[in-house]
Amino acid sequence: MSLPPPQTKEFALRLETLAAECRAELEEGSKALQEIALLVSQTASEVDRLSQRELQLANRVREMDANLESYARSDIRDMLRAAHEVELRLLMMRSQLEQLQERERTIRDHQERLRTLVDLAETYLTIQGARSGAGDMRTRGLRHGATVALPSVPFADIIQAQEDERLRLAQRVVDGPAQALANILLEAEVCERLMERDPEQARTELGELRRVAADALSESRRMLLELRPVVLRELGVVPTLRRYLTQVSRNRPIEGHIDGPDHDGDLAEPVRLALYRLLQEAIAAAVADDGVQAIDIDVRYEDAQVTARIEVRGQGLERNQTLPRLRTDETVQRRLDHLGAELHFEPVDDTATRLALVIPLA
Repeated sequence: MSLPPPQTKEFALRLETLAAECRAELEEGSKALQEIALLVSQTASEVDRLSQRELQLANRVREMDANLESYARSDIRDMLRAAHEVELRLLMMRSQLEQLQERERTIRDHQERLRTLVDLAETYLTIQGARSGAGDMRTRGLRHGATVALPSVPFADIIQAQEDERLRLAQRVVDGPAQALANILLEAEVCERLMERDPEQARTELGELRRVAADALSESRRMLLELRPVVLRELGVVPTLRRYLTQVSRNRPIEGHIDGPDHDGDLAEPVRLALYRLLQEAIAAAVADDGVQAIDIDVRYEDAQVTARIEVRGQGLERNQTLPRLRTDETVQRRLDHLGAELHFEPVDDTATRLALVIPLA
């Protein structure tokens, strides 16, 4: 099948169709992954059970072998047959588990390629839409005898935004995983020194080491979710924020609640990403205060604008300057300026603070 020439309406329509098919396949793949995950869990449990059974039978066979005269030939034959059957069953289940895991990896790899195709298609369509819109603006301006200034982002601003994001990421790594790894190394050295002198204390320290490692893993996963929310395109802003808030609540005793549409509808990709990032920044800024106890977010898609209201409740919020600093944060301000959006900060009292975000769509 021959493709239409690029930069034509037929090519754009074909690309939109391809992107829609890729999204549908991504959704089917996600359902398949859920089914496979359930099968993997069940098969792994069966493998564990059979492994324990195999070990028990192997011990029983060794006991019989050491005292052959104490057992009847039929009992020995039955025991050997049972051990052989369990061994074969275990081998089969392990093979099935490996096949399921390989299938899972294959689907995930395929989904990554599909996401890449969708990203490329949407990027192309966004650029073409911007060019088309720019052409319409020029035409309207010429008809009215006026010159229309088209919005653009200077290259220097793009480079600066990239550098700001790298600096922010580096600081997050230093404060999070890097510090956690240093703590793990310190705990490991303590365990090594106590291993011979005080085994009981060494076991206690190993428990602490396990806790620190688990916290580091949880923090790393949360950072990855912040950096690349792979489900944002499939699920939408509100469901993805719910997942993010749930992940945050695992590390902090915070009650979180988000109201809003489960689907983004025709929301443009730049607006969707900016909305998610801005609300994510607000959540991260809120949980940075130890006094925060609850976060409520209300997101609404209206005809002319997108609005989001964030209410943070806790103790001693009047002393917290993290949320107000969002208005002066360069990365946040750049996103707001690019969208023509507004962020309002409203301290209610010493136990509640509100933020209001408004993003115009026209």
